[in-house]
Amino acid sequence: MIEVFIVIKDGNDQYYLLKVMRHGFDVYCIPPHLGMHYSLHGSGESHFRHEGKSVESGDGSPVALVMGEAGTPSGKGIIRAPLSDLGRASGICSAVFSIDSLSQDFQTFNRSGGECFVIDAGLFPKGTRGVEVGVWAVPARNKASFEFNNPNVPTNLLYKVAYCEPQIWLYARPF
Repeated sequence: MIEVFIVIKDGNDQYYLLKVMRHGFDVYCIPPHLGMHYSLHGSGESHFRHEGKSVESGDGSPVALVMGEAGTPSGKGIIRAPLSDLGRASGICSAVFSIDSLSQDFQTFNRSGGECFVIDAGLFPKGTRGVEVGVWAVPARNKASFEFNNPNVPTNLLYKVAYCEPQIWLYARPF
């Protein structure tokens, strides 16, 4: 099982944005305290699911979680290309965060150990109000397909989990 925490650093403080988990060919994108997550399963079925936790209105983080690639509707989900034997990079999901008031909107992250993609907000242009975090599956044999779909991602805003196939790549794009 692979587990990567995505956090944003503002000065000396770090704030928890998202957790990405991979178990086999299943990938889960889980914003903390939102009460729901996005899943892409090895079968190609993808969906949003409520976690059964009661979340008070207004208590969640300011995030929009967006499904990756299009597919065919099936029940309460979408069937799309599964991650096994991918020939090209495939967008799993994107999370868009408002970062106007990090200390008020996000919980402090102070975990040690485990994989962590730390996004340094100090690298963003002045006036940045948000950040998009993309989660992609990238086959080692076709990294160029990620770069074609996501041009000019700076290396300091890109995190790669390269010890699995397809690899999981995470990027941050300020806006």
